[in-house]
Amino acid sequence: MSRHTGVSCDACSKGSFVGKRYKCLICYDFDLCADCYDNNAEGSSNGRHDSSHPMQCILTKVDGELHYTGESHATQHPQSFTCPLCGKLGFSESQLHTHVNKQHSLSQGIHQEVICPVCAAQQGGDPNHLTDNFLAHLSMDHRALRDLDWMVC
Repeated sequence: MSRHTGVSCDACSKGSFVGKRYKCLICYDFDLCADCYDNNAEGSSNGRHDSSHPMQCILTKVDGELHYTGESHATQHPQSFTCPLCGKLGFSESQLHTHVNKQHSLSQGIHQEVICPVCAAQQGGDPNHLTDNFLAHLSMDHRALRDLDWMVC
């Protein structure tokens, strides 16, 4: 079984758990296992976490491969991303960039400190990468991967 090694649920304290992992995109280092997420558990994050915060669902590499068996994808680990600024779900990396650019570039929220869902979900990525300019971060740090998205048929 594939586990989220080195991660513990902030609600039930289960460590290296299996199944889906939910990462808060506002709170630094706040994760829930699927059971706690499904039961709306709050956990403890110095009182900062709120159930209204956007969460990124993260699959282990093995779970992702099982889920997407038989489908062709441009990336090793297909992933659907959550916008950390508004909580909308289901974006590819390039769609997330377009959404943030169109929906949030003129808003004050663009400079809100958030965790990058792309960094959090990438194998070997920084699961707690905080940025106070999410659009600039997407444009600079995830440009190469996003540019590949449009080339895939």
